[in-house]
Amino acid sequence: MPQRRIATVLMLDVVDSTHVAAQLGDARYRELSSRFNRIVRAELKRFGGKEEDNAGDGFFATFSQPDRAIGCASAIAEEVRTLGIEIRSGIHTGQTEDQAGKTHGIAVVIGARVMSLAGAGEILVTSTTKELVTGSGFDFEDFSAHELKGVPGTWQVFAVTTVDDRDRARPLSATEAAERREAIPRSGADRRPALRRVVAAGTALLVIAATIAVAATRGGPPPPPTDGPSAPASESIVRVDQAGTVQTEIPAPVPQRGNTRGTPSTPAHPMVVGPGGVWVLRSFRWLYHVDPRANEVRTVITLISGASFGINLAEGHDVIWVGYSGGLIEVNPATEEQRLVERVPPADAQFSSDVTVGGGFVWLGLTQGKLLRYDPSSGRGRWIELSGAIDAIAFGHGSVWTGDIVEGTVSRLDAGTLRPDDPIEAAGGLDRIVVGDSAVWVLSETLGTLTPIDPDTNTVGSGVRVGDAPTGLAAGAGAIWVGDEDGVIRRIDEDTRQVTEIPFGAEIRAIAFDEDTETLWIDVA
Repeated sequence: MPQRRIATVLMLDVVDSTHVAAQLGDARYRELSSRFNRIVRAELKRFGGKEEDNAGDGFFATFSQPDRAIGCASAIAEEVRTLGIEIRSGIHTGQTEDQAGKTHGIAVVIGARVMSLAGAGEILVTSTTKELVTGSGFDFEDFSAHELKGVPGTWQVFAVTTVDDRDRARPLSATEAAERREAIPRSGADRRPALRRVVAAGTALLVIAATIAVAATRGGPPPPPTDGPSAPASESIVRVDQAGTVQTEIPAPVPQRGNTRGTPSTPAHPMVVGPGGVWVLRSFRWLYHVDPRANEVRTVITLISGASFGINLAEGHDVIWVGYSGGLIEVNPATEEQRLVERVPPADAQFSSDVTVGGGFVWLGLTQGKLLRYDPSSGRGRWIELSGAIDAIAFGHGSVWTGDIVEGTVSRLDAGTLRPDDPIEAAGGLDRIVVGDSAVWVLSETLGTLTPIDPDTNTVGSGVRVGDAPTGLAAGAGAIWVGDEDGVIRRIDEDTRQVTEIPFGAEIRAIAFDEDTETLWIDVA
């Protein structure tokens, strides 16, 4: 039986940790991580926090009092600047559940979602936490209302500006941060700077001499280095090969952007490659039909669902499927006509939904745990009641896989018998699910990790790091592909788990794999 308690949740992680790691190299980044962990744990101890989990560059902790959580986050933010890094923090106070030594609950999810909104050095709190610390020496700035993925309703968020009646310090400049990171030495046996400097200097002299010799034989100086191809334009849909080389770039401006500060996160499955070309969801209401042969956006379709934050795409049975909180829409690729084939009763309509295709059926999952199995051949649907929420869904290995964001679990449902297995705890939480050739993969956007589940045994394997802000997920050619806001595509080999970073140069909003051409389609933000 889970033990329930009221706690203040603190989520924090290092901003741009991937870039910092690339700059420092493995040995020096390990030293930085070690120092970072010592700072965080020392401040947690000082403020009475309990470390619940960590992922190398991120921590999840709980506190009995909200003022201590804010004070701790502020102290950590200031102290880690000695290392030349910044953190971002999210704080919420609410009910949590302790089960088998793990802390779960909606409060944990809210804390993680609030953290994901924060920028460098920022501490964001919900209105619940803000009200509880009135008169405790904190000041706040309104950060506006936000939809939080997997959490019903709109949440007012505030940024902490004053702690103990003192204004919080601003983040370091990029120059000062880089200088402080440069002062971090290698650890242990890797500290051999003098010898390496000599070797490096000798190598540099040889390279210079060789360059001069080559230039002399060619009758002139060597050509200047090129900057390489320019980054894809924003608001475009791009096709790249598996090495990241752009093959096609199609302008695709959004009709109405609105206020991006209050915009919820991208849907789990906003892009599919299917009959008629590439299909892309934009702004939760428009469906872009991209024609790869003509290299153009053929049509921008206004969906009959209206603006719906719980909206996703799937393809199968020669049509495009749009799942949203109000029902299931069929889109004819040839005529672009829409038809609502199954309606969700108003009493069951929820903020979040997801859709997938497999086993001869279309599957629509709703947050409150209801699953629709729709048969396209007969036009009949059957609703199934599950015990957990359905925030993410995928099909593969003969089963439907559903994810419960709040509980941090994945459930498996046999497509034939409709009998579920016991929930599988996803280490590090989950936001999206994709099925590969040899495993089911769970993505945690908050921690930036990708974790495999063995479909033969339902056991969870070791996760791999896939960036600070993953926003897209696809499977194909024996690999899992993850797009990131930092403009990098990451290829994870399913057999070796090796991660290969492929520079793209622009913020990635969504990614899909084209099985026919074995290329990737990317929606550029």
